[in-house]
Amino acid sequence: MTDEALRTLLREDPPRGQAALYDEYANYAYAVIARHIADGATQEDIEDCFVETFTDILPRAAGIIGSIKAYVGTAARHHAIDHGIAIRKRIARTVPLEDAAEPSFSHVEEEVEARARNTALMEAVDALGEPDATILIQKYFYRRKMADIGRMVGLTANAAQVRCSRALKRLRRMLEEV
Repeated sequence: MTDEALRTLLREDPPRGQAALYDEYANYAYAVIARHIADGATQEDIEDCFVETFTDILPRAAGIIGSIKAYVGTAARHHAIDHGIAIRKRIARTVPLEDAAEPSFSHVEEEVEARARNTALMEAVDALGEPDATILIQKYFYRRKMADIGRMVGLTANAAQVRCSRALKRLRRMLEEV
């Protein structure tokens, strides 16, 4: 069936036109998907991609401009690439059961302790007030230069450095008391 005859059928009788498009290009789309989908794809992955491709194509079929075969092939290839990305992610996350690590509750305990320390540290930094809190955060968290920090808080680089040193001493004293 020619593209023009198929377009006419799609406009005049959409269900029959869609069935004709499917009959004409289903094998072609399946071959394109099978060729372009990722290694490690199962038969089910290929079939899911095939169904999704035609679910996308059929409602738009009446508006296809140009070669219908090219449109179907391009749509099939794009869907196969998208499915391939998902398959690669799924395969990358899959770990054989014998290689899986045993759950460790000590790791959870360490993380809880680290969060508690971080919370206490941030509360102490906030208690320093401005501009000392900003200076410490910018220097040690964002690793900014003193000249940049000084401009941010309205001080010279030397004045910001002095405030940073004094704020660190106060912070140590506050944390020793806790």
